[in-house]
Amino acid sequence: MNKLKTLMIAAATAASALTMAGTAQATTVVCVDSAAAVCSFDGFGGGWNNVKVAKKTTATQSFALSLNAPGVLHVSISSFYLDLVSLSFGGVTLTGLTKGDVYSFAVTPSNTPQLLTVVMKNTKTKDYGYSSQIDFAPVPEPAAWGLMIAGFGMAGGAIRRRRTERVAIA
Repeated sequence: MNKLKTLMIAAATAASALTMAGTAQATTVVCVDSAAAVCSFDGFGGGWNNVKVAKKTTATQSFALSLNAPGVLHVSISSFYLDLVSLSFGGVTLTGLTKGDVYSFAVTPSNTPQLLTVVMKNTKTKDYGYSSQIDFAPVPEPAAWGLMIAGFGMAGGAIRRRRTERVAIA
């Protein structure tokens, strides 16, 4: 009986460890900017700094992101002097935006890069730049959810199992 309890606890621990290991598909993000600004992304967070927009122009700049896991992409654009005209990703275009707010896009996994397109307007007489913050929150795969539920079930079963009372004969 004690061996069965130990086996159940070990199985629950193994299932929990597998669930916490992450999804089978790793998220790889490659940031390539047509404006030649420095763009960095570690798969979960990053962005770019000081992408220049020439004076008295409206610039459209695209950043190619390779996302091979489902999830949500959060984007925030900031600038003191430029106006944020629109933001597009995955076939969705947002307009009437406020700089500094966070905008979210659903990510469908793809083997080809998807474009994050930013349109900025410079009404000033000097060139100015803008920056961004990008965060990606992957959604766990169904297999990971199944392992997690099985692990909790096994752990709960091991805890709930009642001990049988033993009678000692003298």
